Amino acid sequence: MIRRGCLFLILFGVLAGSQTNEPSGIEGFVTSDIAAVIPNVKIGVDSLTRGLHREAATDNSGYYLVNDLSPGSYSVWAEVTGLGCIINPHVALFPGQRLRKDFFFARAKHYPGNCEPLEKKSK
Repeated sequence: MIRRGCLFLILFGVLAGSQTNEPSGIEGFVTSDIAAVIPNVKIGVDSLTRGLHREAATDNSGYYLVNDLSPGSYSVWAEVTGLGCIINPHVALFPGQRLRKDFFFARAKHYPGNCEPLEKKSK
């Protein structure tokens, strides 16, 4: 009985340790009240603690994926030409998590003109 308990604890420790090293990612769709989906939207992901900046673009279905991110706190934004920018300023990402963050642009709402990476804004 003790051997089974020890074996379980060792196996659990190995599995738990391997999960903390798995890369994380942020994905989602960009839509509006004008069109169901918006292709070629500029997506930005800025680490709030590590100074990392990554960019992606939505595909023809309005989908984006920014993969291979370390766990941490991020700012995630979408910039649509002619509509402006939506920023999610504090997004928590955990080990091995694929977080979904969708963006919805409405014609009647005013959005900031552009999304500059955090390092550019602080200078």
